[in-house]
Amino acid sequence: MLALTGELLLSAWEKGLAEHDIDRALTMLALALPETSRDSLAELPIAERDILLLQLRAITFGPWLQGFASCSSCGTSLEFSLSIETLLERNAHISDEMAQDLHLRPVNSKDLLAILSASDVADAEKRLLSRCLVSQRIDTPVSPATRKEFELLNSAAEMSFALDCPNCSKHEVVAFDIARFLWAEVQRTATHLLSEIHVLASAYGWSECAIAAMAPRRRMAYMEMLNA
Repeated sequence: MLALTGELLLSAWEKGLAEHDIDRALTMLALALPETSRDSLAELPIAERDILLLQLRAITFGPWLQGFASCSSCGTSLEFSLSIETLLERNAHISDEMAQDLHLRPVNSKDLLAILSASDVADAEKRLLSRCLVSQRIDTPVSPATRKEFELLNSAAEMSFALDCPNCSKHEVVAFDIARFLWAEVQRTATHLLSEIHVLASAYGWSECAIAAMAPRRRMAYMEMLNA
């Protein structure tokens, strides 16, 4: 797996700007895993895709996730810091026993893209079951037990963490989307890199590729000298 730095970072940003969140996740992984086809990545269960995104985030930006959430009760901004290692351990054990028993398979990126045009939640659920119930006709009534097992099968794809609000003491469970979180970091870092490229190219006449290929510390050193 390749870290999203330099030209790879700029490519991920440029391609992802016009894409849906689901496609952006695949774009970032396809650039980081050039030996794996995009189609193969799109067929990975969401939980497995997210494990790869966590690993990509760790090698690109470091092992800790830091950000902010809002208390749903009083609106207070809550700072969080999550260990990627902890999240990986929590989501690494993905069992397919339910799928063997009920002829179900986990939801993948292709499934999510296919339901974007759903008219409502019920329509989206029906389409997902239609795609993931491998050997059962969707016009056959789906039992509550099957729906429950389907939810359990895909539960590993739902990341969350707990926070306590210091203002109102509410215990908050926050849903975490690694694909959106990583894209936000890619977008912010790529924009910053482009700004540095503009300044250094204007000052020294170097090419975009040459500046992007520099280690961040070296670029920073040149920036500091220009600002001295």
